[in-house]
Amino acid sequence: MKKLVSVFFILGILTASTFSRTHAQKRQPNIVVLMADDIGLGDLSYYQKLRKDKKITVATPNIDKLISEGMHFTDAHSPASLCAPTRFSLLTGNYSYRNQRPFGVWAPEANALIDSNGFTTSARIAKAGGYNTAFFGKWGLGGSWVKEKGKKIDYGYLNGGALSYGFDYACELPEGIQNKPYAFYENRKWMKLKPDSVLKELDANQTGYATSKKHKKRGGLGDSNWDPKQAGPILANKAVNYIHNQKENKEPFFMYYCSQAVHIPHEPPANFNGKTIAGSTPGKHGDMIYELDVQVGLIIEALKKTGVYENTLFIFTSDNGGLSFDVDMKRAGHDTSQGLSGSKGSINEGGHRVPFVAVWPGIVKPNSISDEPIVGHDVVATIAALANQNLDKTKVFDSANLLPLFKGESNVKAHHYLMHQSANGPTFALREGDWKLIMKSDIKKKTDDVGNLTPIFLYNLKANLAEDESKNLVNNKKYAKLITDMMAKYQELRESKVSTVNY
Repeated sequence: MKKLVSVFFILGILTASTFSRTHAQKRQPNIVVLMADDIGLGDLSYYQKLRKDKKITVATPNIDKLISEGMHFTDAHSPASLCAPTRFSLLTGNYSYRNQRPFGVWAPEANALIDSNGFTTSARIAKAGGYNTAFFGKWGLGGSWVKEKGKKIDYGYLNGGALSYGFDYACELPEGIQNKPYAFYENRKWMKLKPDSVLKELDANQTGYATSKKHKKRGGLGDSNWDPKQAGPILANKAVNYIHNQKENKEPFFMYYCSQAVHIPHEPPANFNGKTIAGSTPGKHGDMIYELDVQVGLIIEALKKTGVYENTLFIFTSDNGGLSFDVDMKRAGHDTSQGLSGSKGSINEGGHRVPFVAVWPGIVKPNSISDEPIVGHDVVATIAALANQNLDKTKVFDSANLLPLFKGESNVKAHHYLMHQSANGPTFALREGDWKLIMKSDIKKKTDDVGNLTPIFLYNLKANLAEDESKNLVNNKKYAKLITDMMAKYQELRESKVSTVNY
């Protein structure tokens, strides 16, 4: 009898152990999406090493390590070449032309055009799938405050923002470090930087713009103890604390981290996490790139210390192309666009071809490369797949699930077409295969109407990735039908609102 009891006892342990392992294996992965602000391919030392001169102007060891541990995409794009429309897209999975302000919602009290258009968000999808959801950093897409008739906006409290769009926790900067209010909000409440903080008008010296490349007089309402040098450390440390606090939770978490770096004003801290930041590179722009890398390192370290890194999908990308106006960095040989034409704000590749890295130990093969064209807002469908949620195609039109690509399981093209837009003309572009057609509109105002389009440039990116204008094929009669068809397709996509996703 004792032997029989022992056998059942051992079988019980083995069964419990097997169940425990199976349960652990079935647990959904944590998801971290980290979106940098104004980072181009050439801002990362991984890409700098690929150039002929191999000159390193700023080291990004933590991001470089991500690239070596996962998959990076050579043909990844931000949904637009400026941040506000991209932020709408990465939250909703839709190109911003699908709302009434296709060039972005820039005022924090303006309608974000998400709920009013019947869209959903990545956070709501993840939450429906059992995830804890958290947002950190620059919101920058409107909807921070909802105007109430007859009432003034209370800048001490957010009645909108991230918590209104599916996030359980938020530490947010409504407009980043670039505009008022210069203040942090934690779970809607103004997060005083010091006990004696008050909300007051700040001058350009305090906002950091007095010595910036432009907007030298920009001040505005903010925390009286505001210091742009401390914005990055505050955000990163809040994120680290959040990760550590998740240890006791049984549910997985989705963290959307929108860094303030490297948007102007460029005000690097003297030191951060034991690293010298200010003066560590040839220019302030480079210093901020290095600060961003330190932020990435801190978050990765927290994931590893809490034992969840192995079961976390970590995605790193940027809201648009990089900045090209730091004279000191240029003199040192820095090329934010890695030889591509254009930079932030441009319809050319340098305006929207951005880093995109995915790491998931044991799932994504280390040192792997994908040449598949993707868009930043593909993260929405990817999150839906991980959360075991059916993607509502009446709400999400332009997001492709990247898991098959991450796992190396599929050669299917994710997108029929890529749609590009910039605030400055020429404004629109359509990508079909290797072909890219750039068009200008006769409408000067930034509306959702594209007007009459004129083809300006036709490039075969396989043969002319640098978009050398001397190789412009737009006037070559051989491609007249291709141009006509692509223009018609662009108009059709904009007017019919059909999906741009292939599966």
